[in-house]
Amino acid sequence: MAYIHTIAKLQNYRCCYCDNLMIRHKQTDGQSTPRDALTKDHVEPRAYGGPTQFDNIVAACCMCNNMRGEMDAVAFFNLLQKRFKRDQTLRARWHKITPQEFSTFKLQCIHVHERQLRGLAKTYVEHAIHHMIFTHRRRHQLRRA
Repeated sequence: MAYIHTIAKLQNYRCCYCDNLMIRHKQTDGQSTPRDALTKDHVEPRAYGGPTQFDNIVAACCMCNNMRGEMDAVAFFNLLQKRFKRDQTLRARWHKITPQEFSTFKLQCIHVHERQLRGLAKTYVEHAIHHMIFTHRRRHQLRRA
């Protein structure tokens, strides 16, 4: 866990997504983690086989880390920056947003993630069809020879 502090120091203790200052927080039983607490975030999520290595980890605030979930890191960053651009006051009050704003943005993140998965599925299906056509042609050519 010591390397997360090295990564955070490289990032000047700023969240890689919202660019807000993060605090170091010692977790105690029965106490919730503050929204601006320092956490480690896997760029390629562990759910998709992302390793826990120095080059796959960034420092993110607890709120951004929880909100991102399994969503692509770049897509989440772009979505957040677009939201900050639309609402100029949002960056300053990011860690103090209402539960309703939080749930609205979380739903938007889930929709973007679902679109990404559909896009990946479409790509995988296209690759599978091209492979099937190629192997079918190759078998047909071998039978003729």
